[in-house]
Order: sequence, then C-alpha cells, then structure tokens
Amino acid sequence: MNLKAAVEALVFASNGITLEKLSRILEREERDVQKVLEELEKEYESPMHGVVLKNVGGKYRFYTKPEYATLISKVSRRKYRNLTEVQMEVVALLLLSGPLSKNEIDSFRGKDSSAVLSALQKMGIVRRKRAGKSYLYQLSPSFIESTMLDEMMREISEKLGSNSGES
Repeated sequence: MNLKAAVEALVFASNGITLEKLSRILEREERDVQKVLEELEKEYESPMHGVVLKNVGGKYRFYTKPEYATLISKVSRRKYRNLTEVQMEVVALLLLSGPLSKNEIDSFRGKDSSAVLSALQKMGIVRRKRAGKSYLYQLSPSFIESTMLDEMMREISEKLGSNSGES
C-alpha cells in the first residue's frame, strides 16, 4: 500500500481527520503520517491544484483555493457568502472572542443583537448553549468545518473595511 496515496484518500473521504486517527487506521507511527501530510501540504500549494490541504482545529481537510471561490459558488453555496454586514460583524466577533453571551455581544456592538443572532441560528452558523440562566453564543462546528476561516476573515475585513470611510 502506498502510504501517501492512502493518507490522501482518507483525508479526501473524511470531513476532516486527525493525525491520531490517520495513524490508527493506517497502523503507522504518527511521525511517519505527519511527514506524509507535510509533503501533501506542499504539493497541493502548487498552482497545478485547485485545493489545498489544511490543518484546522486539529483536523486535516482539503479546501478550495480562494482564487476558485467564484467557480465553486456556482455548484456549492457557502453559508457566509450572503451575510449582511451586521451578520458578518457578529460572526467576526464570535470568531475572535466567542463564545459570548447576548449581553456581551450587545455591549460590543452598542445595540440589541436578538434579530441578528436569531437569523444566524436559523442559518446554522451560530448555536447557543445554556450557561446558567442565560445562553452563550458560538459558531457552530459545522460552520467552522465547512469554512476556510482565513478566507472568511479576509472577506470580513475587506467588507467592513470598505465602509470605514463612509459617514
């Protein structure tokens, strides 16, 4: 069995997989699998590939390169593409500081966030967890897994930055 091909196949077939799980499935030392993952990461950086291999939250997964996002949006709709600026503001806040209570979010924004949080929950982007008598809001695991966070942060900063000069 070709170890490199096996690692590539497992990462491709999974929705994100840890080094530990890869090693266990392949019955190989973690350092050997890590070396193969590093080789694959370098290979997929090449302009010959439309995807990259990334480790996000301890899980390896293939993601579409940002330059192909427009093409991919024609076949796969990413949840955050149609977010309003207010929704993006709350998502960015949760990404950078979360989980947060509604009061903390309201305090950061200087206004009530009930409608925004409700809409983001319906979209599956945000979830809430009971914490005592109130709730903590955080980005949903499915949203985090399906999103290249660095690409999303770039888009958020571009969109929010483009309005910084407006009064």
